[in-house]
Formats: sequence, structure tokens, C-alpha cells
Amino acid sequence: MRFRPAILLATAMTCLLTACGGGGGSGPGKGDDTAPPRAGGALTMLSIADARGLDPFGATYNALLDEPRMAALYDPLFTVDAATGEVHPHLGQSLSTADGGATWTLTLRPDVRFSDGTPLDAEAVRVNWDMHVRPETASLHRAAATGLRLEVTGPLTLRVTPPTRNVLLDRTIATELTYIAAPSVLAKGPEEYRTHPVGAGPFTLSSWTRGSRMEFAKNPTYWQHDKGLPHLDKLTVAIATDVTQAYNTVRAGGAHLFVSADPSSLDKAEKELNVAAVPTGGGQSLAFNLTRAPFDDPRARRAVALALDPRELADTLGTGFRPAKSVFPRTSPFHDPAAAQPTPNKAEAQRLFDELATAGRPLSFTALVPQNPQALRIAEFFQSRLAAFDNVTMRTQGLEIGTFVTTIRVNHDFQAAMDQSWQADPEPAMYQAFRSAGPLNITGWKNPQADQALDTSRTDSAPQARKQAYTDLQRALASDLPVWVFAESRIGPVWDKRVTGVGTYNAGVPFLDRIGLRP
Repeated sequence: MRFRPAILLATAMTCLLTACGGGGGSGPGKGDDTAPPRAGGALTMLSIADARGLDPFGATYNALLDEPRMAALYDPLFTVDAATGEVHPHLGQSLSTADGGATWTLTLRPDVRFSDGTPLDAEAVRVNWDMHVRPETASLHRAAATGLRLEVTGPLTLRVTPPTRNVLLDRTIATELTYIAAPSVLAKGPEEYRTHPVGAGPFTLSSWTRGSRMEFAKNPTYWQHDKGLPHLDKLTVAIATDVTQAYNTVRAGGAHLFVSADPSSLDKAEKELNVAAVPTGGGQSLAFNLTRAPFDDPRARRAVALALDPRELADTLGTGFRPAKSVFPRTSPFHDPAAAQPTPNKAEAQRLFDELATAGRPLSFTALVPQNPQALRIAEFFQSRLAAFDNVTMRTQGLEIGTFVTTIRVNHDFQAAMDQSWQADPEPAMYQAFRSAGPLNITGWKNPQADQALDTSRTDSAPQARKQAYTDLQRALASDLPVWVFAESRIGPVWDKRVTGVGTYNAGVPFLDRIGLRP
């Protein structure tokens, strides 16, 4: 069965295009991020959008959108360190396999309770993961939980059996199944658990003014309260939809922190504020729909990729983009320069455009982009460069973000479209996006070599085997070009000198248990 993600799942993939915009930075006027936070105080964090709900099912797990709110309310079971690729325990105590990924044992920390006093135990995890699978839950993370066989083997232990052997299941759990709501509130139904969440995180929800802000209060029964955590008494998440507005508000002292994926804002923050941006996999790309003309023809995809220059885009628009060579940033241990996508070659691009025209298939297409200034500037740049060639016509259609996401992610009704993703680890995102039957395969790409590489990555735990699998994937992507990646992704929090104790997990999500204000 193929699962189609709900609308909000893809919002995270397009935030940078809609003006959404580790460790601490250093430089003139910055605070010492190693200073221990003082007890108490209130912090205001800016977010690009309000939440649809505050439950683990409808939330988008992305640092630009819902994930900081999830961190505040629930705390993660496990996390991925984007710098090392290692999985670390948090609410969970251990997650291991003794049989090469055929089965996994998850063990929870003892004496952790939800904010209503009920226990966070193995049964609570089972209930949450089972709910992800139910169609009526409409979970954005349904694909991650589908096929898992769950057996509670003790109060704090859960045996997890994936549908096929998977040595990387811990990555899926840490990124897609890591937030657990109290079964007591889940039993009351979606109207209750979406708006009156009960988790085991450092904060509880005090109030929610739709479209404006959320107020959170310190959880007095937090499992780390004996360590003085959380440091803050109060957390406010306020809405600032424009990345420039968010940056200027923090710089002027009107808020303390925001998460950004906007390259120019991150570059400025390195000089003026503090930033903990991490490079991630995925990148900003032009995705081609291989199930319809004209990009069902590989010559059309290759011609466009050869005609456009990522370095020229960065230099001309001054966006701070870091030109990409593949879905893996150059800092990734999986990046293989020998398997990079083709470099610009105008002569070869023109030859392919002419060949298509001679075959009666002159290249003419529409690229869909979110309707915002930055996305339109990028599209106009591409359009202007392609206009210098014969036998190719590019049109740009800007769509309101909701319509854009539905059109691309749900209906797959496009010829070409801009896309964006941030991946702390290639798994499970690349498996879901690039495997032939992957639930997030919006391009319709089917490549047996890529399928084999992705399957191998899940069955062989040796580091060199995983690296080779992703090299094979990159070679298949460079050959078929279902996507053309033009910019690497970076994401992370930006904060002012009043804040200290900033740490991140997964793709730029701030830990909200340890953040605080300087003495």
C-alpha cells in the first residue's frame, strides 16, 4: 500500500522557499554560550507558523515548524547527532539489536511520568506507535510505524520487529517516532489531545492564542527536576512569518531565539548574534516528475541540469547559498565527489535541447514554486538563464503554500517543482524519497540500482558498506537526475547574547530542557 503524506508533512520541505527562512558561535558582541544558565526567567522563541495541533501525529517534525514545540511538551525518546550521525538516548535508556536488525529492544528510563502523573512506560510507547498506523489518526508519520510488530516484554521494555531486517531502525525511531503522548489524553480523542497535550517534556501548555503565540510553563514534575531542569520558568513561542522580521526582532532584543534555514540570515548571525547551524542532507532542489512529459525523457532532465550553474545562482542573487553537488553536503561522510551530479556544460545542454526538438519534443515546461519573493527570484533566475538557449521554454507558476504542498506532495500534479529538505541522517528520509515504492517519492523515479543500494543500507551495519550503498545511490541519482540539487541545506537556532545553554538534536532542533538565560 502506498501512503500519501498529508499536507503539513511537506510544509517543512518548502519553508526555505517561503521565506522561513551544533554548537554556539563566537564573535563581536556575542555572549559566552558556555556560561551556566541561571534558574528561572522567561524566553521568547519565534516560529514561522502556528501549529495545526500539538499532538505527535499531526505535527511536522522540523525545527522550523512544530518540532521545538514537541521538544517542549514531550521530550524525545532518542535523538540523532547531525554532526556525528550517532543516535543518543534521552527519555529512552537504550535501543539495540542483537540479530542484525531483525528485532530491536527499546528500554525506557525508570520513573518518568507524564505531566498528569501517569507513567511513561512501554505500553505508552506501544499505544502511540499503534495510533500512528491507524488511518483515522491521519498521522504524518504513519509510514515510519507501518509494519512494526510491537511486544511489551516488561514495564519499561518493548520488542520491535520491523517488516524486514533494518539495522538503521534506530534512526527512524529517533526522527519519526520519538515523541510520546500520555495514553490518558489519547483516550479522550483528537479534539482533546490536539489542543490539550499531555507529555513528559520540560514544559506544559498554559495558553494558545491561535495565529499569535503559545505560552508554556515549567513542568514541576519533569523527570530531570532534581538537576534543576528546565532552567526557564516560562517559554513563549510567538509567530513571525518573515525571516527578516524574525532576525531583526531577535537582534533588537524583542525575542531571544528563532530557528533559521535561510543562508543569508545564518551568515549574518555568525557575525552579529549566535548561531548553531548544522549542514544536513537533502538540500534545495528542482524536482522533476518522471511520470509525465517532458521530464519522462532523461535528456530533458540532463539538459536543464547542464544549462544551470549553482555557483552562478549563489553569486548573482547573493543569497548565501552553498552550491550543491549531490543530496549529501560536502561535509557528510557519505558524500562522494566521484559520484556528483554533472557540472554545468552549456554546449552539451544546447546539443540536448536541439536533439529533443529534432525528435519533435522541444522542451517546454512549467516549474511550480511557492508564491514568495525568494522562490520567485530563484525561478526567475533559472528562467532567464534557460532563455539564453534555443529550443527550451520555462514558465514559472507561483502557488499559495497550501495549494503548492497539496499539488506537489499529495497530487503529484507537476512537471517541475522546487523542493527542500533537512536530514540529520539519510535514514529514513532518503529511503522514503528515492526508493521506487517510497511513500515520499514525489518524482515517480524507479531505479533498481537505487533500490538495491537503499536496501543494502538497511541490512549491512558496517560503516564502509553503508558508505558504498550511498555512493551507489548518488551514482544512480547523478545518472537519472530525478532531482537536481542546487544548494546545500543548513539549519539551526539563532539567539542573542542573553541566552546560554543552547544545544541541538536531529536537524537543528534546540533542546529546551537545558536552554536558559545568562546570569
